[in-house]
Amino acid sequence: MDLYKYVRPLIFKVDPEVDHHLVGDGLKIFNDNAGILRKMFYTKKRPNLQVKIKNLTFDSPIGIAAGFDKKAEFYNSLGALGAGFVEVGSVTKEAQAGNKKKRVFRLPENHAIINRMGLNNDGIATTKARLQAHPADGVKIGLSIAPGHGLNDAGKVAEMVQSVKDIHEEADYIALNISCPNQKGVATLQQVGLLTELLIGIKELEIDEPIFCKFGNDIDTDELVSTLHAVEGLLDGVILTNTSGMKREKLQSVNKKENGGLSGKPIFETSIAMTKLIHSEFPDMPIIYSGGVFTPEDAQTALEAGATLVEVYTGFIYEGPTMIERINRYLSEKQMMAEIK
Repeated sequence: MDLYKYVRPLIFKVDPEVDHHLVGDGLKIFNDNAGILRKMFYTKKRPNLQVKIKNLTFDSPIGIAAGFDKKAEFYNSLGALGAGFVEVGSVTKEAQAGNKKKRVFRLPENHAIINRMGLNNDGIATTKARLQAHPADGVKIGLSIAPGHGLNDAGKVAEMVQSVKDIHEEADYIALNISCPNQKGVATLQQVGLLTELLIGIKELEIDEPIFCKFGNDIDTDELVSTLHAVEGLLDGVILTNTSGMKREKLQSVNKKENGGLSGKPIFETSIAMTKLIHSEFPDMPIIYSGGVFTPEDAQTALEAGATLVEVYTGFIYEGPTMIERINRYLSEKQMMAEIK
């Protein structure tokens, strides 16, 4: 029996950001002793779920999206709950406080969240030191890199290249956050000229870690296809998608009027459609799916749409700590049944 669904109404009475800090503080306790959580939640590795991308082997295709472990404090604990990878960050060169609180809002009627956090993080140097002090215990680490606040276009590119140079050795892959809707100017990096400049700058670093670009949920799909053709040889994959600024008149929650990026169930169909499109246009390009996965069936839908890996975030908050293990078990059993047939 999953007890989380019974205690969730009580948890949801707490401010979402306060709640997140409380959960994070609990997970931090186990980050250097993640085996305790594996035993508590009966998680296990399943060889038939392994996924290979470039020089990496992921023990599970299911991971945690950027924004959950912003400060690199409990990634091993999340791995112990079944995550094959955790995307840390987003991280900027210097520490940032983010936007003014209150800045996170639950929409329970719509199984969604709106946030306008504004890329709050501890900066590259502190994040790097933390990763070095607490080695990853089996879980793969993605590092989401973003530009700092108040930079012009040239400054964004230069700073992100420098950030990648400074921290890439602590990552298994790099995720370039070029689509955050909650800090002014970040999404301009999706423009083909700026993106090309950024990717060329990173390519000149000659690093081994795969490079993924995270695109927005609201980007014009024709523009996305055209951009990816232009930079096809400069990146290793894409992340689809970031949070959305979609119209929210049809949502039921009183919080639907809040500004910020929308995540969760309302963006699932759009993210799936974009994944199908990009997979059909670039069948060999790895896709990390992100957007509204709540159930094992949702994860299966994303994989069948062409995703190589699948990230969860809002669904994890709504479904609780056993969610990833449930998905892993379902996918493993489906794979075994397919092999029998």
